Amino acid sequence: MNILVRASALLAALLLATAAYAQAYPTKPVKIIVPFPPGGTTDILARVMAERFQSVFGQQFLVENRSGAGGVIGTAIAAKAAPDGYTFLLSSSAPLAVGLKLYKTIPYDVLRDFAPVAMIADVTVLLVSSPSFKPQTVKEVIAYAKANPGKLNAGLPAVGSMQHMLMELFRLRTGTSINMIPYKGSGPVVVDLLAGVVDTDFDNLPAVIEYVKANRLRALAVASEKRSELLPDTPTFVELGLPDLVAAPWFALVAPAGTPKEIVDRINDEVNKTLRAPSMKALLEKQGANAVFSTPAETREYFRKEIDKWAKVVAETGAKLE
Repeated sequence: MNILVRASALLAALLLATAAYAQAYPTKPVKIIVPFPPGGTTDILARVMAERFQSVFGQQFLVENRSGAGGVIGTAIAAKAAPDGYTFLLSSSAPLAVGLKLYKTIPYDVLRDFAPVAMIADVTVLLVSSPSFKPQTVKEVIAYAKANPGKLNAGLPAVGSMQHMLMELFRLRTGTSINMIPYKGSGPVVVDLLAGVVDTDFDNLPAVIEYVKANRLRALAVASEKRSELLPDTPTFVELGLPDLVAAPWFALVAPAGTPKEIVDRINDEVNKTLRAPSMKALLEKQGANAVFSTPAETREYFRKEIDKWAKVVAETGAKLE
């Protein structure tokens, strides 16, 4: 009986210690890894969340950009971080689901190595072009690509991204030969698009909307079921006879597997509170993004479905990374 009493007392002490740890958290700066360069949608969302967390917890939340290999490098770094609640990863659908089957090997297993925290948002994707590129409609882009095989240069914000797979589907469905040029994030590809170094780009609305409004980039079509309220004159690919080109890249917050559940739940709660704030809702709408609310368990299940879905698209298109 004494053994049972001692064991119960020890368990109670451990539970109290865990609860106290979670309540005191954080006691030092927290790092949020973004596996892409500054300036892209992932980076924008991470900095908004970091600012919110900092004001709520009274501790620094520092965004650290660790780009490379379509987000794989930064994601792998986060997977190996200590599961103590002081490292998180805010990433996109590319290295967490879409691009996994494009690589021969991936140095992490999303469902094994991460504790999903919360979905953040999904965004509208559109095909944009440089003003110096003569074709002004999707029909004209297709005609140009067919008449000039391999001469149309399309920038890819990241290899293995949903934008990458949309370009693969575009090539497959239109029977065109397009030269795809990979970049390390939306920021760098938009710079070259503005300069006319590349001709087109499937990109997230938040990364290009201001340039479109300023007539520095041309919006050709949106990859959504309905037209964007921000770009009511821009047709959807569905309208243009390309119904397969519908996808919404998403963004989520995860922690290394083994991170205390109490901390994961606290951060999840703050994420959802942030997304419900009128100021955040307005910011997301302005950026062409939509808030996505979820529990950690729902986030994990969504990851599982997306991984399966995009594995099938990779198989159909025959897409691969050299």
